[in-house]
Amino acid sequence: MDWITSGLSPLYTLGVNIWNLILSFCLGKGLSTPESFSPSAWAYVSNILYPFFQAIAATMLNLFFYIGICRQVGNLRESMTLETGVNILIKVLLGNLGINSVMWFSKWVFGITGTTGSVMLSTGEFNGIEQGVLDSVQAMVHMIVGIIFLVVAIVCSATVFITIFSRSIQLYMLAAVGPLAISCIPGGPGIQNAAGAWIKTLLTKSLSIIIIAMFIILVSKFNLTDFFAENFLTDIVLPTRCIQNMFVMMLTAAGVKGADLFLKQTFGI
Repeated sequence: MDWITSGLSPLYTLGVNIWNLILSFCLGKGLSTPESFSPSAWAYVSNILYPFFQAIAATMLNLFFYIGICRQVGNLRESMTLETGVNILIKVLLGNLGINSVMWFSKWVFGITGTTGSVMLSTGEFNGIEQGVLDSVQAMVHMIVGIIFLVVAIVCSATVFITIFSRSIQLYMLAAVGPLAISCIPGGPGIQNAAGAWIKTLLTKSLSIIIIAMFIILVSKFNLTDFFAENFLTDIVLPTRCIQNMFVMMLTAAGVKGADLFLKQTFGI
C-alpha cells in the first residue's frame, strides 16, 4: 500500500502547505506598518503624494472657510454673531493643525494596531492547520477529497491574500488623501462630515487587522474531531482532519473578508 499512499497524499499535503504559507505571509505583512510593508510605496506616499494633496488641502481650507462664512451669513434664521465667527475661526485652526498632523496621526494608528495584532498572535499559539498522520485507509479516502481540499485551499488563500493586500493599499491611499478630508472642517454641516468619514475609514481599515487576528486564533481552536472521537467508521467514510482543515480555511477566509463589516456593525465606524 505504500505506493498508493505516496501517490494519493501529495494533493492534500500541497493544500495544507499552500494555506499555511499564504496565511503566514499575509499575517506577517498585514501586521506590519505601511512603512515596513513596502518602503518604496511608503516613500512615494510620504514624499510625493502626501505633500501634493497637502498643498491642495491648504487652498481648499481657505475656500471652505469662505463657504462656511457665506453659509452662516446667508442663514436667515440665525444671524451672524461673534460666537459663530469665533466658531468658524476655531474650525480653521483645527483644520490647519489637522492638515499638518495627518501623517503623524496615521503612523500612530498603524503602529498601535500592528503591535496589538502581533501580541495577540504571539500569545494565541497560532501555528496554522496541521496535516495529521494518514494511514493507508485514510489515504485511499484522500484520493477523492484531496482534489477538493486543494481547490478549497487555493480559493481561500487567494481570498485572504487579496483582502489583506487590498487593505494595505487602502491604508496608503488614506494616508495620502487625509489632508483633503481634514480641510473640509470649516465648511459647515454636510461638508465637514468628510473629515469624520476619513477618520472612521482609517480606524476601520487599521483595526480590521486586530479583528482578523482574533478571528484566526478563535477558529484555530475549533476541533471537529471531538465530535467523532472513538468512531472507527468515521475515519473510513469521513476524513475528519481534512474536513476540519477545510472548515477552518473557509471560516478564516469569511472572517477576513467580513472584518470591516464587523467593525461597522459593532462600533458604528
